[in-house]
Amino acid sequence: MLFWKKKNTGNQDSSSGTKTVSQDTGAPRKKILVVDDDPVTVKTLTLTLNAQGYNVLSAADGSSAISILRQQNPDMMLVDVSLPPDVAMGGMVTWNGFQVLGWLRRANASVPAIVISGSDKPEYKEQAAAVGADSFLAKPIDNAALLSSIASALAKIQPATGFNSLKLID
Repeated sequence: MLFWKKKNTGNQDSSSGTKTVSQDTGAPRKKILVVDDDPVTVKTLTLTLNAQGYNVLSAADGSSAISILRQQNPDMMLVDVSLPPDVAMGGMVTWNGFQVLGWLRRANASVPAIVISGSDKPEYKEQAAAVGADSFLAKPIDNAALLSSIASALAKIQPATGFNSLKLID
């Protein structure tokens, strides 16, 4: 029996044991973590992705993103290159999108990721590829390109991927 759950408005997902499902197909909704400090970008992406049946989680900095990756196990991540210093650590810890994605890859998590940026510098595209991003999109983000990139990246997912499929290294 599947239970319908109201859409989330923040960065928390339900831990009540109910499944978040797509009203169209009844299949579990894919969770996408959006990591960006610009509230307008987060809101725009959230509206676009919710309209396509995705459940959106959000983080405004690197530490929050890591916490959500550990706790919520998203199916995919969209991460901005520029992130603010970590306020929880007194502003002393700085992250950027490449570092967040690099941490994720070093942890051996195979969560698909798209790097987004306000700049389309060639070195950003190269660095995104070097840290294992599935694609790179420059802002303003074209919705068709975004949805195509997401579909392509999610199509590559194996059944046992994500943060919870980490392998312990001796």
